[in-house]
Amino acid sequence: MVSGLDTALGEITLVLFTTLAPSGVVAYACMALPVLARFTADAVRQRINLFLNIPLAVSMVGLVASATHLGNPANVLYVFLGVGRSPLSTEVFCAVLFLALAGLYWLYGFAEHPRRWLQRVWLVAVMVAGAVFVAAVAFAYAADTIVSWSTPYVPVALCLNALVGGPVLAVVGLRAAGYHPVCGRFGRVLAFVSLAALVANVAVYTLQGASLPAMENSFASAADLVPHYGAMVAAFALLGVAGIGWDAIALFGFARFTVPRAVLAAVVVLAGIFVMRFAFYMMHLTVGLGV
Repeated sequence: MVSGLDTALGEITLVLFTTLAPSGVVAYACMALPVLARFTADAVRQRINLFLNIPLAVSMVGLVASATHLGNPANVLYVFLGVGRSPLSTEVFCAVLFLALAGLYWLYGFAEHPRRWLQRVWLVAVMVAGAVFVAAVAFAYAADTIVSWSTPYVPVALCLNALVGGPVLAVVGLRAAGYHPVCGRFGRVLAFVSLAALVANVAVYTLQGASLPAMENSFASAADLVPHYGAMVAAFALLGVAGIGWDAIALFGFARFTVPRAVLAAVVVLAGIFVMRFAFYMMHLTVGLGV
């Protein structure tokens, strides 16, 4: 019987992809809100557009990591042939579409005289593409033959992961761009969204953990594959609280709010998400005779 640890290590690039890309999408959307706001000064809007490369780079790192899972780069052609009928192919297509739109928007920001109306429309299109991409990732693993993945907990947990990590990552980009409201009310709203998503996420993971013993095949149960599931959920919760709290201490005026501080908070939160994405791949359990 293949152990859950071996399975997750074999899918480590996908663990990284599903950790980084959804959070990068949400961070991009959060940073786009001040750009779309009418009261944002042109100079500030231009700086934010420049630093949209931060969530874009995070998402791209995730996609590049997942591409190594194809083995041969030429296999990407076969992936695109399955768009619409294969959830995994649709997931990759949506990822490429989002990154293409987001990357071209970022490059257009360097134009000498960019048209603001075009930027607004383009940015909304990027945000819609990002939402579709996150949804595609969330439902890409709903296979009837993998009983531990074919549950409502899986897509809900992934979307909540994105809402936990995305706002914290957006704080990094906005702080680097010198967007001052992120040091005040707007930043506190982002921290609250991240914390609320974290609480909901822990609840979903707890319910998922309670359902694992009942999922079994001829050799094992899903709970056997993730023997330390409870500890992993606890680590996720602690890392999430630590990262969000590290931001909150500065956002509420108890410490100086710096870019390195925001980066550290985002890394800690993403590390917590990584732990639970690793647990997700550990619980891979198929029906029939094999695991």
